[in-house]
Amino acid sequence: MGPREPIAFDSETELIRPGVLAPRLVCLSIAEGEDAELVHHTSARPWVEGLLKGDRILVGHNVAYDFGVIAAAFPDLLPDIFAAYDADRVTDTKLRESLQHLGLGVYRGFDSQGGKRIKLGYSLGELAKRRLGLELEKDGGWRLRYGELRDVPLERWPEAARHYAITDAVATLRLFRDQEAERVDLLVDEFRQARAAWWLHLMACWGLTTDPAGVREFTRRTQQEYDRVEAELQAAGLIRANGVRDTKATKARVIAVCATKGIPIRVTKTKQPKLDADTLENLGDPLLEKYATISSLKKKLSTDVKLLERGLIQPRFDLVETGRTSSSPNVQNLPRKGGVRECFVPRPGFVYAAADYSGFELRTVSQVILNNGWRSKLAEALNAGFDPHLELARRILRIPYDEAKARIHEDEVDLARQTGKVGNFGFPGGLGIVRFVHFARKQYGVILTEKQAIELKRYWLQAWPEFDLYFRWVGDQCNEAIPTVRQLYSGRVRANVSFTEACNSYFQGLAADAAKAAGFLIARECYTDTSSPLFGSRPCNFVHDEFILETPDNAGASAAAERLAELMVIGAKPWLPDLDVVAEPYLMRRWSKKAKPIRNELGELVPWDLAA
Repeated sequence: MGPREPIAFDSETELIRPGVLAPRLVCLSIAEGEDAELVHHTSARPWVEGLLKGDRILVGHNVAYDFGVIAAAFPDLLPDIFAAYDADRVTDTKLRESLQHLGLGVYRGFDSQGGKRIKLGYSLGELAKRRLGLELEKDGGWRLRYGELRDVPLERWPEAARHYAITDAVATLRLFRDQEAERVDLLVDEFRQARAAWWLHLMACWGLTTDPAGVREFTRRTQQEYDRVEAELQAAGLIRANGVRDTKATKARVIAVCATKGIPIRVTKTKQPKLDADTLENLGDPLLEKYATISSLKKKLSTDVKLLERGLIQPRFDLVETGRTSSSPNVQNLPRKGGVRECFVPRPGFVYAAADYSGFELRTVSQVILNNGWRSKLAEALNAGFDPHLELARRILRIPYDEAKARIHEDEVDLARQTGKVGNFGFPGGLGIVRFVHFARKQYGVILTEKQAIELKRYWLQAWPEFDLYFRWVGDQCNEAIPTVRQLYSGRVRANVSFTEACNSYFQGLAADAAKAAGFLIARECYTDTSSPLFGSRPCNFVHDEFILETPDNAGASAAAERLAELMVIGAKPWLPDLDVVAEPYLMRRWSKKAKPIRNELGELVPWDLAA
């Protein structure tokens, strides 16, 4: 058996509980070749050291969890764990299945079983059944009871407990082999994705903390606003006295508003007027806008408040189709306004060190365009330090760029720049005009008519004419029998894409790959490099183009933030060889989109706070 042959392993642990995503190790199960065995936690260290120091491929299912457990048991082995990941020696059968399904165009899709359409799952049990015809033990067996056996020698374990633990490792090895026999070309990105899953899991183990006083104030303000809006809608007859919305009255108002303004009525499949938030917010009627708003206010009270009241939030991160991440609960797409983010604060003795990439997806889409051999005026503007949003603003206002820059703080220029920002971030994804108008209003609060959106797109294409070529190139791929995106540099494949999905995947996927590479460098220094200003800091959130760390609140905080930004650039640069990569660091006492870099007389960063 060659040195790169796989060894599959799995850990059995005490139960996960709030605050503990890396519970105490009970045993390891190890499968290699045709052999499998159990190792009690009291004897596990030599085995772990042997696995890490060797040259074999280490395979697990959700393997980041197992390594998190091992790291909690043997913290001094963290450098060796990072080294194994860095050497492309750690892979994950769950991620491998995800990548293969992504490349086949069925990721998170459906399978037909017994005439029924079943949503594809990616647990070890689901994959073992689907691929191997193997039924693993159901809940109610030993899966949730290993904590009972932690202090019991293996020879005294019930046979069922031994069998279940060994079966997991054996099933994982069989899955790996089965995946190797089917479209191994779709696994080209497996080791990079495993590295990303590792540092994302460490981040989940650390988690985010909230401020109880801030949560109470957020709840009070939200409830107050909800009561005010509800009372106004009740007075108008759109909500009944018992709090139930009167959809009949609301539909009648939609019809009346559309008739008055000459706007076509958007209808459902049953020909009823639509009452979704996007529709109501775009009608320009203040009362219907409030009707749309009350749903989001209710969600804040029923969902956001409950989440914030936990005190410690440990989101699980997962791979999505573009290569980006999603989180559950969702801490990556919290509202920019409204005070939700401001409820998050670092632990006592820590401060947030943060940095975000400047114009990240504008740079990644420019890199894709340059790699096709085309000239990119957007890339030239970014590398020259020009503001691409201001470039569109000056075209909208029909003034020179230098004049727009000199007047940047004037309301007229600021509004035009915000409109340009919407164009630069909305049009590269291939949005049609109607969807773009909705996007502008929902994401940025910019209200445009369809005529204005068409004019904005004309300005946008005048500024960055390379996108005509980009859209034609993507369109040609979407005309293939199986429309497919192959990511730049990583080679990851996504099949069965629509035009807008393909447009977005190229630059969002490249941004995700670059940021994930940076995240591994950041986490490694935080956890293992005693010489780094980041040592002892802990990544606590990742918002696509922004990293947030908790770092000790002392004289070293400024250097930690600066090093964070430096590593973000170092990690992303191989993915953006022709673009300048810019990341701006800052410190903050609580999370907010209002935060900005503040420096003292020595040029050192000092923490921003709401009172600043």
